[in-house]
Amino acid sequence: MDDAAVDENPRPTPDPAKLAGQFAEWVRGETLPGRMLANLKTGRLPEVLAAAGDGATGLAEVWQGWERGKVVPLEVAQGLADGGLVDLLGDLVEA
Repeated sequence: MDDAAVDENPRPTPDPAKLAGQFAEWVRGETLPGRMLANLKTGRLPEVLAAAGDGATGLAEVWQGWERGKVVPLEVAQGLADGGLVDLLGDLVEA
């Protein structure tokens, strides 16, 4: 097999609509905050926040609290909600 034909990153690109759906499950009380955050991480939310740049700085800081184990999941989930994660993801879906 040709090395150039091998995709170095076979993971799909982040899907803002799917991330929004996973967050909405928590908002509706269908998912525990820790599970929702794990789903967002698997769905590559950190990459989405990094790509959003300055507009997502506050959200990225909230996220890092969870990544570093300094903030409990419920507080992070609430911080993401208060920080406008739904709006950010909605804007990305529309783009």
